Amino acid sequence: MKSYLLVMVLIISIFANAITGQADPFATVQEKLDGITVEEKKVLEQFFIIIQEIDVMESEEERIAQEIAEINDDIKTLENEISLQEEEYKAKQNGLEQVLKSYQRMGPVSYIGIILESDSLSSLIRRINILRDLARNTGELLDKVEESKNKLMDNKDKLKYNIQLLEDRQRELDEALEKANTLKVDLEELISSLGEEKEYYRDYLTSMQIAWDEAKTMFSKIAENFSKIVNESNISPEELNLSFSANGIKSVIKEDTINDIISKEADLEEMVIDFQSEKIRIELPKWNLNLSGKFIIDGEHTLIFQAEEGSFYDMKLENGSIEELFKDRQMVLDLLPYLGNNATIKSVKIGEDFMELIIGWSLF
Repeated sequence: MKSYLLVMVLIISIFANAITGQADPFATVQEKLDGITVEEKKVLEQFFIIIQEIDVMESEEERIAQEIAEINDDIKTLENEISLQEEEYKAKQNGLEQVLKSYQRMGPVSYIGIILESDSLSSLIRRINILRDLARNTGELLDKVEESKNKLMDNKDKLKYNIQLLEDRQRELDEALEKANTLKVDLEELISSLGEEKEYYRDYLTSMQIAWDEAKTMFSKIAENFSKIVNESNISPEELNLSFSANGIKSVIKEDTINDIISKEADLEEMVIDFQSEKIRIELPKWNLNLSGKFIIDGEHTLIFQAEEGSFYDMKLENGSIEELFKDRQMVLDLLPYLGNNATIKSVKIGEDFMELIIGWSLF
């Protein structure tokens, strides 16, 4: 979803591209940034922060709207179930009512009479068994009526909860829409305050928006390819650098090992991994996109990259924008093929040019 104030410029840009051919959005942005002053870049950075906030809020709108649609579907399903359960409950109630009325008409003397009228031992036993079956069936009917009642009450409680949840999500959606609209107004006012230079900056922002949208789309593919390619590559025992330590088996993997795997794959768009002290830096020069963070342990033999900071054309990425990059796909290192089923990653440490793993190993 594009910011409304960029729509006209985008239409012109799309029309021009249809005539002249699709331009590389990253090359366009780089060309524009190469020709601006430090002060102009500071202004552009302020605008880019607002654009990121608008982008995040619009994504939040979409997420909440989807959740509201799912809740509405759940409510309709529950309403149908409740309707059927109410009919079933009434039918069982009516059946139980008829049985109880029959018992009431017969009275306890009738049951004694049935037993005393037996003309043989076998007849007596048969009649006692019949009465016992009647009592058991009545008990089962009572249980089923109670069970139907409990299911009905549970679903009514779920319905009440979902209706409240729907109201809460609708309120969140309204707040997100209001915040996004406020940000758009603020951005438009800032651009308008620039006077004759407003179209100049609007042009920059349009190029940045196109490049950023493209980067988000492409990054999801890059993250998927990274996880797939690295996990399917053959890292030799020598490259794992296994040794014994006081805490378990230690593995030291050099950044060159990872980068050598990446460099052989065109799908990874010249990605570079840089292991630094206590953090990992991921560089994508083609997009001028840089991320830094750490690996966290997920399960027994999987590492997931958790981004903490980032920049796009040397402009800071807000936390919401970083989350957007990883919304559809995480960057995952599954070390099961190298460590085996009996291994468990106990800790991970990042140092200059290397990653150190401490691995617990079980023989059984």
